[in-house]
Amino acid sequence: MKLNRISGVLVLLITMTAFAAFAEEPGAGAPVVSIEPNYPAQNENNAQWAWGEVTNLDGQAKTLTLKYLDYETDQEKELILAVDENTTYDNIKNFDEIKVKDALSVDYAAGPGDKYIAKNISLETPDTTVPQPAASTEMPASGAAAEGQAQ
Repeated sequence: MKLNRISGVLVLLITMTAFAAFAEEPGAGAPVVSIEPNYPAQNENNAQWAWGEVTNLDGQAKTLTLKYLDYETDQEKELILAVDENTTYDNIKNFDEIKVKDALSVDYAAGPGDKYIAKNISLETPDTTVPQPAASTEMPASGAAAEGQAQ
Protein backbone atom coordinates (compact mmCIF):
# COMPACT_ATOMS: atom_id res chain seq x y z
CA MET A 1 0.00 0.00 0.00
CA LYS A 2 2.83 2.36 0.90
CA LEU A 3 4.57 1.51 -2.39
CA ASN A 4 1.46 2.51 -4.38
CA ARG A 5 1.37 5.92 -2.66
CA ILE A 6 5.05 6.54 -3.34
CA SER A 7 4.60 5.52 -7.00
CA GLY A 8 1.59 7.81 -7.32
CA VAL A 9 3.47 10.75 -5.81
CA LEU A 10 6.42 10.14 -8.16
CA VAL A 11 4.14 10.04 -11.22
CA LEU A 12 2.48 13.26 -10.06
CA LEU A 13 5.85 15.01 -9.57
CA ILE A 14 7.12 13.89 -12.98
CA THR A 15 3.92 15.07 -14.67
CA MET A 16 4.06 18.46 -12.94
CA THR A 17 7.72 18.88 -13.91
CA ALA A 18 6.93 18.07 -17.53
CA PHE A 19 4.04 20.58 -17.64
CA ALA A 20 6.23 23.25 -16.07
CA ALA A 21 8.94 22.67 -18.66
CA PHE A 22 6.50 23.03 -21.56
CA ALA A 23 4.78 26.03 -20.05
CA GLU A 24 8.01 28.01 -19.80
CA GLU A 25 7.84 31.24 -21.79
CA PRO A 26 10.37 31.94 -24.57
CA GLY A 27 13.36 33.81 -23.28
CA ALA A 28 12.98 32.42 -19.78
CA GLY A 29 15.26 29.44 -20.40
CA ALA A 30 16.76 27.94 -23.50
CA PRO A 31 16.86 30.10 -26.64
CA VAL A 32 13.99 29.71 -29.10
CA VAL A 33 15.10 28.69 -32.58
CA SER A 34 12.92 29.60 -35.56
CA ILE A 35 12.90 27.04 -38.36
CA GLU A 36 10.95 29.05 -40.92
CA PRO A 37 12.23 28.83 -44.49
CA ASN A 38 13.76 31.94 -45.98
CA TYR A 39 11.97 32.18 -49.35
CA PRO A 40 11.96 35.33 -51.47
CA ALA A 41 9.00 37.57 -50.63
CA GLN A 42 7.44 37.28 -54.10
CA ASN A 43 7.00 33.50 -53.79
CA GLU A 44 5.69 33.26 -50.22
CA ASN A 45 2.02 33.68 -51.04
CA ASN A 46 1.71 32.45 -54.59
CA ALA A 47 4.07 29.49 -55.11
CA GLN A 48 2.21 26.53 -56.57
CA TRP A 49 2.89 23.14 -58.12
CA ALA A 50 1.26 21.14 -60.90
CA TRP A 51 1.93 17.81 -62.57
CA GLY A 52 0.43 16.99 -65.93
CA GLU A 53 0.73 16.48 -69.67
CA VAL A 54 1.78 19.09 -72.22
CA THR A 55 -1.08 19.70 -74.66
CA ASN A 56 0.26 22.76 -76.54
CA LEU A 57 3.54 24.60 -77.06
CA ASP A 58 4.13 28.13 -78.36
CA GLY A 59 7.83 28.56 -79.12
CA GLN A 60 7.56 32.25 -80.02
CA ALA A 61 5.67 33.26 -76.88
CA LYS A 62 7.64 30.69 -74.80
CA THR A 63 4.45 29.27 -73.28
CA LEU A 64 3.15 25.78 -72.74
CA THR A 65 -0.28 24.45 -71.88
CA LEU A 66 -0.39 21.81 -69.17
CA LYS A 67 -3.40 19.53 -68.63
CA TYR A 68 -3.47 18.57 -64.95
CA LEU A 69 -5.78 17.18 -62.29
CA ASP A 70 -6.99 19.76 -59.77
CA TYR A 71 -6.93 17.71 -56.56
CA GLU A 72 -9.27 20.09 -54.72
CA THR A 73 -12.10 19.80 -57.27
CA ASP A 74 -11.10 16.40 -58.72
CA GLN A 75 -11.40 17.86 -62.25
CA GLU A 76 -8.97 18.05 -65.16
CA LYS A 77 -7.93 21.62 -65.97
CA GLU A 78 -5.54 23.40 -68.30
CA LEU A 79 -2.90 25.86 -67.23
CA ILE A 80 -0.93 28.16 -69.54
CA LEU A 81 2.60 28.74 -68.24
CA ALA A 82 5.21 31.14 -69.53
CA VAL A 83 8.93 30.56 -69.15
CA ASP A 84 11.54 33.27 -68.69
CA GLU A 85 15.29 33.58 -68.21
CA ASN A 86 14.93 32.54 -64.53
CA THR A 87 13.15 29.25 -65.27
CA THR A 88 15.22 26.21 -64.30
CA TYR A 89 14.97 22.74 -65.85
CA ASP A 90 15.43 19.15 -64.62
CA ASN A 91 16.03 16.23 -67.03
CA ILE A 92 16.04 18.66 -69.98
CA LYS A 93 18.29 21.56 -70.97
CA ASN A 94 15.75 24.17 -72.05
CA PHE A 95 12.23 24.96 -73.25
CA ASP A 96 12.99 23.79 -76.80
CA GLU A 97 13.35 20.16 -75.62
CA ILE A 98 9.77 19.99 -74.35
CA LYS A 99 7.32 18.11 -76.59
CA VAL A 100 3.54 17.72 -76.68
CA LYS A 101 2.46 14.73 -74.51
CA ASP A 102 5.51 15.08 -72.22
CA ALA A 103 4.72 14.65 -68.52
CA LEU A 104 5.98 17.62 -66.52
CA SER A 105 6.20 18.61 -62.90
CA VAL A 106 6.11 22.41 -62.69
CA ASP A 107 6.68 24.85 -59.85
CA TYR A 108 5.11 28.16 -60.82
CA ALA A 109 3.98 31.51 -59.47
CA ALA A 110 1.60 34.26 -60.49
CA GLY A 111 3.29 36.82 -62.68
CA PRO A 112 2.26 40.21 -64.01
CA GLY A 113 -1.36 40.39 -65.15
CA ASP A 114 -3.08 37.03 -65.30
CA LYS A 115 0.04 35.13 -66.37
CA TYR A 116 1.72 32.25 -64.58
CA ILE A 117 5.50 31.98 -64.71
CA ALA A 118 7.20 28.58 -64.52
CA LYS A 119 9.95 28.66 -61.90
CA ASN A 120 11.11 25.06 -62.36
CA ILE A 121 10.15 22.52 -65.03
CA SER A 122 11.01 18.88 -64.53
CA LEU A 123 10.52 16.36 -67.32
CA GLU A 124 9.09 13.18 -65.84
CA THR A 125 10.56 10.11 -67.54
CA PRO A 126 9.24 6.58 -67.17
CA ASP A 127 11.55 4.31 -65.22
CA THR A 128 12.74 1.82 -67.82
CA THR A 129 15.45 0.39 -65.57
CA VAL A 130 13.12 -1.84 -63.56
CA PRO A 131 15.09 -4.99 -62.78
CA GLN A 132 13.67 -8.18 -64.21
CA PRO A 133 13.54 -11.33 -62.06
CA ALA A 134 16.58 -13.54 -62.60
CA ALA A 135 15.94 -16.68 -64.59
CA SER A 136 16.58 -19.87 -62.67
CA THR A 137 19.43 -22.00 -64.03
CA GLU A 138 18.08 -25.13 -62.38
CA MET A 139 15.53 -27.24 -64.18
CA PRO A 140 12.45 -28.08 -62.15
CA ALA A 141 12.35 -31.73 -61.24
CA SER A 142 9.58 -33.67 -62.91
CA GLY A 143 7.71 -36.35 -60.97
CA ALA A 144 9.56 -39.31 -62.55
CA ALA A 145 12.99 -37.73 -62.33
CA ALA A 146 12.41 -36.72 -58.72
CA GLU A 147 11.38 -40.27 -57.82
CA GLY A 148 14.53 -41.65 -59.45
CA GLN A 149 16.73 -39.25 -57.46
CA ALA A 150 15.03 -40.12 -54.21
CA GLN A 151 15.88 -43.84 -54.46
